[in-house]
Amino acid sequence: MEKVQIDVLSETVNCPVVQMPGRKYPGIILQGDSLRILLDSTEEICDLCVSAQNSELSSAAASLKQKLAGYFASYEQAMKEAGRDLPYPKRS
Repeated sequence: MEKVQIDVLSETVNCPVVQMPGRKYPGIILQGDSLRILLDSTEEICDLCVSAQNSELSSAAASLKQKLAGYFASYEQAMKEAGRDLPYPKRS
């Protein structure tokens, strides 16, 4: 784990805006449990797309799910490497 100084542009609850060193634009910090909720919602949307029989909608939803799942995997790996507990129950 590396400690760095960041600029905090906003301390909005559940999505503070921060500027990381070396980045041109700021980003938001998304809490791990909020990320889990977004991924769960996306999985539900993907399931609903199957019954809608709209291939473009299904493809867009699957792409979103894949991106969120990648962020989620990175989050869980970082938490594991830091020896920290997850803020939600781990799925099998």
